[in-house]
Amino acid sequence: MTGKPRRVAMAMAMAATRPAKVARRALLAGMAGGPLLALPRWAGAQAGAAVNAAADTAVGASPASAPAPPPAPDADAPLIEALAIGRSAIELQFAPGFEPQLQAQARAWVLRSGAAVRGYFGSFPVAQAEILLTPVEGAGVRGGVTYAEPSLLIRIHLGRETTQAQFLDDWIMVHEMVHLAIPRVPRSQNWLHEGIATYVEGVARGRAGWVAPATVWRDWVTAMPKGQPQDGDAGLDHTPTWGRTYWGGAMFCLLADVELLKRSGGRAGLQQALQGVLAAGGHYGVAWPVDRILATADKAVGQTTLIEIYTLMKDAPAPADLARLWQELGVLGGTLNDDAPLAAVRRAILS
Repeated sequence: MTGKPRRVAMAMAMAATRPAKVARRALLAGMAGGPLLALPRWAGAQAGAAVNAAADTAVGASPASAPAPPPAPDADAPLIEALAIGRSAIELQFAPGFEPQLQAQARAWVLRSGAAVRGYFGSFPVAQAEILLTPVEGAGVRGGVTYAEPSLLIRIHLGRETTQAQFLDDWIMVHEMVHLAIPRVPRSQNWLHEGIATYVEGVARGRAGWVAPATVWRDWVTAMPKGQPQDGDAGLDHTPTWGRTYWGGAMFCLLADVELLKRSGGRAGLQQALQGVLAAGGHYGVAWPVDRILATADKAVGQTTLIEIYTLMKDAPAPADLARLWQELGVLGGTLNDDAPLAAVRRAILS
């Protein structure tokens, strides 16, 4: 899920007079329900406050002065860890309330999810990002939002009683990380963002070996029909319902992936097209029109497939013949049919 830009005037005012850690703590404690949940690293730097306590110096001290003693431990301060996913720097933020064991499991979950996303795109989508984990009652990953401004931030609500099995079964972290790979789009075309994130998280998890191919296809056979146009619906650009936004967008991606692979003889699919968007400078930190995203993706694979499908689906309902597609891919009946006409395309999507 993508979120609105975070308001930063209050954050900058706080950071101008307090160390970045204090400002961040105040924001986490006082604005936990609002759109601004953590002060980014650059805000403290612009305010002249060091983020790393080990590098803090006394206010007004000259460079030769001895450093000030470290502040006393504060139970309300967030724990901040620096992680690396490939060449990308990830600032992992734990809001107060996590036990050490859950922190360790969550850290491994973030790295594992990042590796799956990196595997799909060839590199992690952005050079720097923040991930804020906030504790909630109960167990499980309870939802996430990705923000673009003032810095790239993924916020996840995580149950304090989340089990290792639930971390292993989670799809939300991968979904939110995929958002980082796609430029921001107008609200009316948010289906493209959510559709790509919904589709690619299944592919990325399947390719990483977390989910069996038969399970990925079974889930898509069950869920993709939710994206079909209903009575009174218009095209994807004009029907912002939940089903059309998430599964209509995912259906667009599936249709595009199949057609790209068919036309290229299996050499290039949606993966290579989206990698071309990243290579051209597209990611969630920038805003592009949908036409530019799709044209850039098409150019990367030497086709016009994405623009063609978008032209068909953007304004008109354009239902997909999913029953025929499932049969040609060989995914009906709970088993995978390797004698189906498009079995090679099916295998290419998840390999």
